[in-house]
Amino acid sequence: MTPFRLTLVLAATLITACSGPQPSDAQLPDRLAVIEGLRQIDVCALYADANSVDGQPLTVTGFSSALNCDATIENSAGPVEATIALNIGPAQPGREEPSWVRHEEIDGVDVTIASSADEPDAPPRDQVVSWSCELAASYPDNARLTVSTSADPDVDSCAAADALMRTAIGAYGQRPPLGSSGQPATILSGADPCAPADRLRDTHTVDISPDDVTVNSCFFTVDGGPPIDVSLSYQDPAMVDANPDQFTVDGHRIAGDERLGVFDVVVGEPTQSSRGPVLPLVSIVDPTQNMDLIRIVAQAVAEQF
Repeated sequence: MTPFRLTLVLAATLITACSGPQPSDAQLPDRLAVIEGLRQIDVCALYADANSVDGQPLTVTGFSSALNCDATIENSAGPVEATIALNIGPAQPGREEPSWVRHEEIDGVDVTIASSADEPDAPPRDQVVSWSCELAASYPDNARLTVSTSADPDVDSCAAADALMRTAIGAYGQRPPLGSSGQPATILSGADPCAPADRLRDTHTVDISPDDVTVNSCFFTVDGGPPIDVSLSYQDPAMVDANPDQFTVDGHRIAGDERLGVFDVVVGEPTQSSRGPVLPLVSIVDPTQNMDLIRIVAQAVAEQF
């Protein structure tokens, strides 16, 4: 028996269909301005200092990625693992949402509800150890607020997610700034993944498309080359140690795989997350495995951080 999780990973970025007319280009807000505003929000503060959910004790355990904050709800039938995440939606509408995804309006915000138990290919209840449920709130400026829960089949994980979403929507309206939750900040808190690309403009032609920027990632080209992906992340130090190729740029450790064109720049000391000690990283992905270009970008990252 294994956990059965949603095939939708962060429905906030994959489920984009919604009712009502789509705004024209003239009505769309400045995507980069929205993203910068989202970076300044303390995601852990979206739990709004709650210490319980429907009478069940709630413990906020901290971040597990650059986008989210985790918590545990001590339900009498078994713990509920919860995550609140905040990001920008895709610039263009994505695929049509599955028919089993439901919609609900919470405080005037359209929210999709996707439960793994509702998926057509879901296994029988007695063959799973946990169901997952994901609620995604879509805002007019394309901000996406997501609550994900996972729990034993005997626990209504969607009810827990619904309660957390109502709390998160209320807290999000206050735009709680970084540091307001009391959870420790890191060097990546509020950081702009496009900042290294901007540093290259003095010596290179850099093109950043707003459509390809999110809260924690930035796609750009250097001197007309293929797109480079730079993103913010955290990883277990042992996973960084396992990379086959390691070198140093301006005192920053670089670890990755030259064959894949994937490298991580270590930008800080180990910090505590909801899943244990992790290293803050700025990741570089070049699909052409151009090591000269990777080193140029790594240099810009080292100068930025």
